[in-house]
Order: sequence, then C-alpha cells, then structure tokens
Amino acid sequence: MRAVHKVKDILLLGLHSLSVHKVRSTLTALGIFIGVCGVIAMLAINEGASAEAQRTLRALGSTNIIIMSRKPPQDDSKATGRTRGALNYGLTKRDETRITGGSVPYVRRHATIHQTKKMAYLAGKNLSVSVIATEPLIAEIVRIDVLAGRFITSVDMLRRKPHCVIMAPLARSLFGYENPLGKTVRIGGEPLVVVGMLSRLPQALVGEGAEATDSVIIPRTTGMDRFGELIVEARTGSRTFERVEISRIILQMEEEKDVLAAAPIIRSLLERNHDQEDYDVKVPLELIEQKKKQMFLWNVMLVTIASVSLLVGGIGIMNIMLATVVERTREIGVRRAMGAKQWDIIAQFLVESVTLTTVGGVIGIAAGVCLPWMIQRYLQFPTETSGWTILLPFLMAVTVGLISGIYPAVRAARLDPIAALRHE
Repeated sequence: MRAVHKVKDILLLGLHSLSVHKVRSTLTALGIFIGVCGVIAMLAINEGASAEAQRTLRALGSTNIIIMSRKPPQDDSKATGRTRGALNYGLTKRDETRITGGSVPYVRRHATIHQTKKMAYLAGKNLSVSVIATEPLIAEIVRIDVLAGRFITSVDMLRRKPHCVIMAPLARSLFGYENPLGKTVRIGGEPLVVVGMLSRLPQALVGEGAEATDSVIIPRTTGMDRFGELIVEARTGSRTFERVEISRIILQMEEEKDVLAAAPIIRSLLERNHDQEDYDVKVPLELIEQKKKQMFLWNVMLVTIASVSLLVGGIGIMNIMLATVVERTREIGVRRAMGAKQWDIIAQFLVESVTLTTVGGVIGIAAGVCLPWMIQRYLQFPTETSGWTILLPFLMAVTVGLISGIYPAVRAARLDPIAALRHE
C-alpha cells in the first residue's frame, strides 16, 4: 500500500511540475506530436497505395497466368515475319497448343482473346471501340458482372452468331436511355446484335492502351469470320497493317502454388519458339509478392525519415529536462534531505518526460488518423490506417521520452544534497 501511495505522489508531483510551465511543456510536446502525426500519415498513404495496387493485381486472378502478344521493336535484321505487307508477331495457335497440350502442368482451364480496334456506327454516331473476341469460358476464369441480358454462350461460339456484349457506358453513348438488348449496331461494318451489357470489365480483359468503358465482347469464332486476324492502325497520311493470331492467353491454374511452378515453364517454351521477345508473361501472384516487398521497404524508409522529427523532439525534451534540473536543484536537495532516494528523483523526472511524449503522442495519433481520412476524401488518394500504423509511432514516442529523460533524471539523482541545498 505504501508503494502505491509513493507511485501516486511521484506521478502527481511530475504532473504538477509540467502544469507550472504550460507553454514550455506544450512547445516541447509539439515536436512529438508532429513526429507521430507524420509517421502515421506517411504509413497510411503508403499502405493505401500498396493495397490499391494489390487489389488491382488480384483482380487479374491470383491463380491466373496472362500471356500477351507484344509488338517488338522494329528491326529488319530480326526475323519479324511479314504476311502480304503486314507485320506478323505475337502469340500463335501453335503456342496455345504447346502450352495447353500438357507441357505445362496444373492448367485447370484456359481462354484465348483476340483484340482489335474498330468503329461502331449507329444512327449517325461513330465511336472507336475495342473489340474483344473471346470464349464463354472466360467468364469462369475472370469475374464477369452482367448488368443486363447475358454473356456469350457456347451456342454463340458453335453457330458463329453475330452477337455481342457491350459495356454500360458505351451503351449509353450509342443508345442513350433506350434498352440496347436486342438492338443491332454496326461494328467495323458488320451488324451485331446486343445480347448483354456489363457494368465493369475484368482487368484481365483490358488490353494495353484499351479503354474498358468502350469495349465490345464477341464470340471468338465470330471475330475470326467477321474481322480476321489483321489489325489496321490508321495514322495521319498512312496506315499500318499487323497480323496477330492471339492477343492474350489466360490460364487458370489449380492452386496458387502451381502458378509459380508453371510460369518458368511457359517462359521457357515461348523463348525456344520465338525468334524475338514479341510476348509478355504476366503473373499477378508474382507482382503481388513484389508489391508486398516494395511496401515493406517503403515502410522502413518512411518510418526512418519520419522518425527524424521524433528524434528532434527527443533532443528538445532532453534539453528542457536538463534546464529543469538546473532550475530545480534546490528542490531536489530538499527532497533528498527529507529522505527521498536517488530512484525517487529518477522516477520523478522520467514521469515528466514520458508524460510529455505520451500527451504529444496521443494528440499526434488523433491528428494522424484524421489527416489520411481528409486526404482520401478531398484528394481522392487511397489511404489505409491499421492498428500497427498507430501503435508503432506511439511506442516510438514513449521510447523517445524514456531515453530522453534518462540522462537528465540520473544527473538530477546524483546531485549532492548539501550542494543542492546551497544552490540559489
């Protein structure tokens, strides 16, 4: 019981000493407040950006491997094939057979995509659209949100039906507020009947340089019959012709662990059968792991940078506490003469320094939580505040208070009581 009263007296004495010098105590705690607020805000911004990037990558499918055709750099010395004046590059049907024919283990299902740019015509409206010729199986590999109607089916594929599924923003641009289902739109000069409408397009179906809101999905067989494999790009005063058999192959593996095992095999197969690197293998799971490592390194760097302000605040606390020891030398002598031990003096000064950092840390936490919220609301930048991003800066602040107060406290405790009593 006596020990409890003693601790209570030390706490009350320390708080009283701080309340006597309110302005000085406030300015001293301000450095800790800024440091804690800065650490929390920086970590929240980095966590938010990293989480957003990981969500985007996970939308591609953590069990998926995406193989894409890529236009190679122009080099006549390379074996870049030309067919009737068209640049021939990218993935081929042979690549699809090699990859899905048993050479790559653990492939659960796959789908191919051929993507090209065409013009959509309706009632005097001309819009550039991205035509995605694919298979119904793609709906089982990536997430498809059908807003109205239906997605393309195996019957559409088998009978080569002139059916299409369009994005909701494109439907509004072409049909206004009319129901587009069952209506015909001419795309690339070919009449296609709208059978479905999507609210969003899966990230895996969005090609390089394509707009998700201006996409039209058609059966792959219909695409080959109506548009073929030739891609025509119109430029000022000229046109370029490219032939790409397959724009993308999306593989869905059995489990996530199979993705990392299959990716090197796929890269090896493509490297052996392509004269140049006119393809790209995207593994979302690898990219997610890379993002996690980058996030960790950024967190370490941001904490290190923001901790400088905490260090400066700690130096300020130590400076103030040393000045307080000089000011209160006579008080220390009186307490020692009345029986206070060295540990009592140390505890008193440590209570003061830790109280300063705790108060600054608590206010810093409040500001540090509000600041990311304001950034996300008004600047539309993703932020994410978690328990550890709050706890870590607070523990750092308390640690700074302890370390900053140890030397002044020990110096005060070692004062000679008689010399302290004579001090003016």
